[in-house]
Amino acid sequence: MTSVESLVADVLGIAAEDVTEQTGAATTSAWTSLRHVQLLALVEKTYGTRLSPREARSCRSVGELRQALAAKGVTS
Repeated sequence: MTSVESLVADVLGIAAEDVTEQTGAATTSAWTSLRHVQLLALVEKTYGTRLSPREARSCRSVGELRQALAAKGVTS
């Protein structure tokens, strides 16, 4: 299964080894609103789940995204 880190790296165009739990909109200039939407769409497709608009807004870092997925029973 594809890791959240590799998905984030692919969408943001950064190296996977540079992605940490803290990587997000506040720490990475590549994490724009457009990239956020693209990332969430890819995560939903990859893991076969849907995030509510509230969940999507709360996923502003890799750690928060991982928490949202875990709440849905998805291990990443």
